[in-house]
Amino acid sequence: MKGIYLARPLNVLSCAVAGRPGRSAYETARDGGYTGTPEEFAALLAALPGALSNLTGYNGRVDAILEYMGNQIADLELAVSRLNARVAALEQAGGGAP
Repeated sequence: MKGIYLARPLNVLSCAVAGRPGRSAYETARDGGYTGTPEEFAALLAALPGALSNLTGYNGRVDAILEYMGNQIADLELAVSRLNARVAALEQAGGGAP
């Protein structure tokens, strides 16, 4: 692996490139159909960290519920399989249902 050595210290600020200002996030949102005011949009953006935190919490709960339901389904499938085996054994023994 080759290294790059500079003869003088690198000024990080000099690496920035000045360019033409772009469109704001609000302008882009308006073009996408957002109809609120800039103040409402700023409040919406400010609320995003809390909303994402809530989603993470909800996601964990949903995962736990799905795991529980998956276990319940597996238990039910096992019970049905055992019942089918008992019915088949009874039928073979001559004690089947009329």
